[in-house]
Amino acid sequence: MATLVVVMLAGCSDGSDSEPSATSAVAEPTSSATAEPENQSQTVEDLLFVIESRIELIRGIESPGPVHHRFVDQAGMQNRLAEEFADPEIVEQLVKESALLKLLGVIPQGSNLTAIYESMLGSQVLGLYDPEKEQLYVLGDDASGADSIDTEAQLTYAHEYVHRLQDARFDLEALEDLATGDDMSFAISALIEGDATTAQTQYMLAKHDLTELAALLESALAAQDELPDAPPFLQTSLEFPYVEGAAFVGILNQMGKSAAIDAVFNDLPKSTEQILHPEKYFDKEEPVILDIPDAAMGDEWTVQAENVMGEFMLKTWLETLGSVEATAAAAGWGGDAYAVFENDSGDFALGVVIAWDTDDDAREFIVSLSEAMGDRDEYLSRSSGLPGVMEAWGGPGGYMVISRVDSGDLGDIVKIAITPDSANSHGLIWTLGTQ
Repeated sequence: MATLVVVMLAGCSDGSDSEPSATSAVAEPTSSATAEPENQSQTVEDLLFVIESRIELIRGIESPGPVHHRFVDQAGMQNRLAEEFADPEIVEQLVKESALLKLLGVIPQGSNLTAIYESMLGSQVLGLYDPEKEQLYVLGDDASGADSIDTEAQLTYAHEYVHRLQDARFDLEALEDLATGDDMSFAISALIEGDATTAQTQYMLAKHDLTELAALLESALAAQDELPDAPPFLQTSLEFPYVEGAAFVGILNQMGKSAAIDAVFNDLPKSTEQILHPEKYFDKEEPVILDIPDAAMGDEWTVQAENVMGEFMLKTWLETLGSVEATAAAAGWGGDAYAVFENDSGDFALGVVIAWDTDDDAREFIVSLSEAMGDRDEYLSRSSGLPGVMEAWGGPGGYMVISRVDSGDLGDIVKIAITPDSANSHGLIWTLGTQ
C-alpha cells in the first residue's frame, strides 16, 4: 500500500506534530459510469481547476485560495519522504515504536524499523500533503502539459486536494495537537484519510469509465504483490486509516454528507474503538483512563515510552499471532495504558494494563491470546507457580506473564508484563497500576 509510512508515523506520534498526509495506491470500487470528455488542448492549470472544482462540490468546502503543488518523479517523492525520516522527532518516535513492536514480537528482533518502512515504501507512495508548508506533492509528470497527467495522478491530486480543504477549514496540525495519545491520533488519521478517500472515490466514480478503473485495480494489486516480506502487523496498521476510515466516513456521508463529516471534525473521535464501532462514537463511549507507575520496574529501569495501544492495535496483534477470533476478542476493549522500560544494559521491558467492558470480554481476550501463542513454535508455555498469574510464556520479545484482576469501577483489568526474564516479569506484573 502506498502512503503507509507517513500515515503510521502520524498515528504513532505523541500528538505534538502533524505529519504530511500521503495517498496510497489502494484501488477503489469500480463503476460503469461514462467518462466525461476532456479538452485535449487544456493546460495543466485548466485540468487541476476542474479537479479542484469537483472536489470542492463533493466535499462542500470552498477553495482556500491558490494551491501550492508539485508533480515529482519517483526519486523526488522518495527524497521528500526521506526528509521526514531524518526529522529528529520522527527518529525518536521510530526508536520507541521499534522497541514496542519487538517486545510484542510483531517485527523481527534484529530488524531496523526505519529500513522496513523504507522498503515498504518502494514505489508505492503516490502523493502527500504537507500541512506545515501547505503544499501537496503528486507522483507524475506535467512537463508535457495536461495530456501527461494520467488518471492515477489525477485521482491522487483529488485526494491530496481534499487534505488542502481540510487544512483550510480545520487546521490539520491543530487537530493532531488535540490527540491525547497514539490511539486517538490514529483515530484522527482515520477520519482525515477516510474523508479524503471517500471524496476521491465519489470523484472517481463520476468521472472515469470501467476500463480506466479496471486498469487502476490491476495496478494496485500488482503494487501490493511487491510487499511479500513486509511484516503483516505493519501492513494492516498502515491500511487502517484508509480502509476503516473510509467505512466510518461512509456512514457519516449517508447520514448527512458534508455537514455530518464536518461535525465529527469539530468533535473528534477519541479512540480507534469509535472508528471500528461508529455507534460507540455516537453514544460517546470514551476510553477508560489508566496509568502505569514510572517506578514499576524499579530504580534500574527508566520509562522510554508510555501511551495507549487501543482496540485496533490489540486486534492487529492478535491477528498477527494467528488468532481467528481477534476481532471479537478485542471488541470488548474499554481502555488501556502501556509503558516501555529500558535499563542501562539496553534491555527493554513492557507493562500493559487493559480495561475490559465485562469479565467475559477479559477472559475472551486472554483465551484468544493464549491459543494464538500456543499454535506458534516461537512461543513456549511456562509454569509461573505464582497465584494470580494466569499465563506465562517465553517468546521472541521476552518472558511474558498475564494476570487478570477485578478493579471495581474500572472493570476487569488484564495485566501483561514482558521482560528479559521471569523474575522481572513477575515483579512487574504485581506493580502495574490500575489507577
